[in-house]
Amino acid sequence: MHERIARYLRNRVAAEREAVPAGAFTLYIHPTEDHPFLNYAMPNEDAEPDEGGELIEAAEGRGLMPRIEAVQPCAPWVRDLPGFEVEDELRLMATEAPVQLESEAEIVVVRKGSPLVGGLLRAQMTAFGEPPPTDERIARWDGRSVAALVDGEVVGGASWTLVLDQITEVAGIGVLEDHRRRGIAGALTAEATRQGFLEGARMAVLVPGHEDAARVYERAGYANASRMIHMRRPLMTTPSV
Repeated sequence: MHERIARYLRNRVAAEREAVPAGAFTLYIHPTEDHPFLNYAMPNEDAEPDEGGELIEAAEGRGLMPRIEAVQPCAPWVRDLPGFEVEDELRLMATEAPVQLESEAEIVVVRKGSPLVGGLLRAQMTAFGEPPPTDERIARWDGRSVAALVDGEVVGGASWTLVLDQITEVAGIGVLEDHRRRGIAGALTAEATRQGFLEGARMAVLVPGHEDAARVYERAGYANASRMIHMRRPLMTTPSV
């Protein structure tokens, strides 16, 4: 199970981003964004552990923070990389049986070109404390998402990723603060999962950012399947004299 999920996560980002070999790792470069959460490395399958020197060179040479996301049981050695620090250790949850959850919101599928794209991105980014999307970002959006509508306004969203090897990942689950604790996040999670299964998935995975979120995802049919570890090496700065 751990290796299958790790293989999916690698193959999925490789299908969407530039893959840069970096020793025991591959660094995946997003085509348009330099956000650390969108540019990171993953350990190669069956890699011989190294100290991350090639990864540091590849990332810093592109002005990026050296950052790693790994399925922890597959690469326990990443925790001990010199110069890196643990950013987070998180549950990795999975389901093989989508459920349906009701909420006060209407949950709708959003496709490229929909007039809901701007509201979807604004709601998701606001929920995660990010600045609003630019018009350019809205125009180039080509994702797989569902939106929650209350009185015709988008108050939240969730996404699912490219289905490979009958697996998808549900991510970007966010609800505006005024509409939280009303069952909307669970309904979004359940519908995004169902959409992934309609596209051929037989398993969906997700990584909750905190325990409150994990309890929401449990109601949507998810259970613990593995663990993720996120590591980072802060960019060096020149001290003031």
